[in-house]
Amino acid sequence: MIERLWSGKSGGWRLLLPFSLLYGAITAIIRWSYRRGWRKSWRAPVPVVVVGNLTAGGNGKTPVVIWLVEQLRARGISAGVVSADMAAKPNVILWF
Repeated sequence: MIERLWSGKSGGWRLLLPFSLLYGAITAIIRWSYRRGWRKSWRAPVPVVVVGNLTAGGNGKTPVVIWLVEQLRARGISAGVVSADMAAKPNVILWF
């Protein structure tokens, strides 16, 4: 059903349109507040790489993370991996 809604093949997308417009308005206000300096961004004290996308599984994210950690370790760089699996309680943090 979600695939049909997403692809626009059913009229159900009309039900989601108000939520989409509301989400767009809220994110526009948040971006504007950052530009005005009312909200401050936070910079991590170390480099951060995020591997992910909107699809939950089967896209090769885990092999990419393994490859990145291997490449960093080969160069003598310590790496931490945070697994934000929504089913995991608590989130898993690994150091290599």
